[in-house]
Amino acid sequence: MKNTPNYDALRAAGLFDASFDVMAEWDGKWTECFMTLVQDCQMNNILEPKLLSLIRLMIDVTATHLYRPGVQRHVRDALRIGVSRSEILEVFKLASVVGIHACALGVPILEKELVTAGLIEEDVVAVETPVCDEIRAQGMFNPLWETLYRWDPDYLENFLKMATSAWKSGVLPTLWVEFLCIAGDAAITHMWSHGTQRHIQAALQLGANKDQILEILKIVSLQGIEACEVGIPILVKALKDNYKA
Repeated sequence: MKNTPNYDALRAAGLFDASFDVMAEWDGKWTECFMTLVQDCQMNNILEPKLLSLIRLMIDVTATHLYRPGVQRHVRDALRIGVSRSEILEVFKLASVVGIHACALGVPILEKELVTAGLIEEDVVAVETPVCDEIRAQGMFNPLWETLYRWDPDYLENFLKMATSAWKSGVLPTLWVEFLCIAGDAAITHMWSHGTQRHIQAALQLGANKDQILEILKIVSLQGIEACEVGIPILVKALKDNYKA
């Protein structure tokens, strides 16, 4: 007979659904060990409940993961505790910004290989880039964007116009935006160290403390449970099908 009080409490609170019940039955001891970690993040009051729900949503909805069951669960949880549609939508918009990392990673590599191959190209004629100029004046312009800025300033300008809206809209506190970016960049399906470092620096400048940022990283580390959430129902079905055969 299973003895999983922490899991039972989290299950009753709606933070987990029936997909984990079999795991609790098959290996209650392991499940309870994991749920103790989840309880620690839920009960310590280091981060506000609304922020916690948005961080979990950010991890699952980010383009490097796109984990639909988790997104559904975290949207329901966020609405249940009073997060607004606008706040959830802001997370979706912010998660979309991760696409710029393709250019931040790839364009400097392309530049290096062009130089090696002797295929140097002329930079694009300068155009007005007020958003890029503003970000540069704030000291927030990513040095990994420099080559893209020289080659295609219009593209970078338009992308950053879209990407910076979360910092300007006021829907979420600016510090929360940085926290969400830390979660998205540190997620185990992304692990973008450059962005994680930049957003930790920005969060500290905005007044964040070690415990808050550490808590975000701990929450991200618990993303691994999704291996069980995906795998166990498949295993259950396979066992049933094999038995029938």
